Amino acid sequence: MHNLANSSWQINRSSQCPKYRVNLNGKTMLAYKHYIAGIMAISLLASCEKNLEKYTAPEKVSSVQLENKKVQLAQDNEKWHLYKDGELFYVRGAAASASVESDPDKYCELLSSYGGNTIRTYSVDENTQAILDAAQAHGLMVALGLWVNRETDGFDYNNATAVQQQLDKLTAQVQQYKNHPALLMWYVGNETDASYTNTKLWDAMNAICAMIHTEDPEHPTTTALANSATDKVQLIKEKVPELDFLSINSYAPNLPGVAANLQTAGWDKPYIISEFGPRGTWQMNPEPTRILPWGNPKRLVEQTSTEKELVYRSTFQDYILGNANNGCIGSFVFVLGYQTHGEVLTWFGLTDVDGNAFGAMDAMRFCWTGQYPTNRAPVINSRQDMLLNGLQAEDAVVLAAGSNNQATVIAADPDGDPLTYYWLIAPEGIGGPDNGPHPGIPNLINEPMGAGITFKAPGAGDYRLYVYVRDDHHKVASAVIPFLVE
Repeated sequence: MHNLANSSWQINRSSQCPKYRVNLNGKTMLAYKHYIAGIMAISLLASCEKNLEKYTAPEKVSSVQLENKKVQLAQDNEKWHLYKDGELFYVRGAAASASVESDPDKYCELLSSYGGNTIRTYSVDENTQAILDAAQAHGLMVALGLWVNRETDGFDYNNATAVQQQLDKLTAQVQQYKNHPALLMWYVGNETDASYTNTKLWDAMNAICAMIHTEDPEHPTTTALANSATDKVQLIKEKVPELDFLSINSYAPNLPGVAANLQTAGWDKPYIISEFGPRGTWQMNPEPTRILPWGNPKRLVEQTSTEKELVYRSTFQDYILGNANNGCIGSFVFVLGYQTHGEVLTWFGLTDVDGNAFGAMDAMRFCWTGQYPTNRAPVINSRQDMLLNGLQAEDAVVLAAGSNNQATVIAADPDGDPLTYYWLIAPEGIGGPDNGPHPGIPNLINEPMGAGITFKAPGAGDYRLYVYVRDDHHKVASAVIPFLVE
């Protein structure tokens, strides 16, 4: 999809969520409903958690004979495992967004503190050395990306000269970083199969993997595919024997089918889920109520951060960890930091732009370690808990230019922490600095900002109203309503 570059929490039943005074149209009301909704949201999270199990990797191997390599794959009792320095290594990883590259130490520290053990990059660039060094400093490993050109971007795999130049460039990159102690594996391209037609791609892929095995026999090779289509996997099995294992980028609706597809294709090596998360913006047809009637492409309704949290956790537990004995040797959650491209720039991401962690980050700590952090992120239970003029996002809100409007959100904190609210209005499809989320149009929203606001509609166009609800422990929840101004 993307061109980017470890004590269980219990409900404190004696705590109370704060009551918020909201000023709407000059009238003050006491929002007791926040307390009720908060208890409901916390109860929902607790009910989902009680059925989840902690991942326990085998502590010993009985029959496998390992070679003298830093990182290798081997079967024990017909089950694939990854080994680092002779010890079992299950990949608890996160894919890196561009936000990581701006401060790799910060995000490597965050990943390590939540129980992750590997960070995935997408290409070699001016930040690669800093990411490798930061990962080493925080006890992480790096799945280092080598960017392989894609036919869909105009690269011609019939051009032997261009193919050789690419191989030469990647050889130099492998030689430069192969001895770094944080290196775990090589990712030879990301979604090079996107809309491809020329099967010479796989010949070039095999040559790159063969080069790596010559230059660096200590670390395995993989490539990240856009999907697990069986005919393609069969072709890769035939034409890329130098590939040590396969990686699949797969999101909520497709992830359940990956293991079956690989089995059908006769894939007999291990695999990793190299990106996963909620349903992607390109997968929305099965949820027509989340497709709004304006815009080209049509505008989409985003889940709250709490809704996303449940998806991250369940997909990991059911279809990644659930296949640990069927060849799946780990995964990379998408995305560490915040998303920096795509139709909706806040659709994916484990933190906001300031590095505050969403509930999805808490969920991944539970998935990776069996324990939640001692402090949990705030909760916005569902999209129905954010309203604009009494309407929710699926109601396709249309406003008049310059009109006065009101919005409310129901949020709660599992730990009873005080909450602060930050609202912004951003034009649809337009990013901010460094292609990150838009910082918001100034002078539209009346102060002070709380659980309810009033605002003046901007000029004609389509927009998104965002609310970020933060506690005092660097945790955050978010909700969004797209709206059209006529």
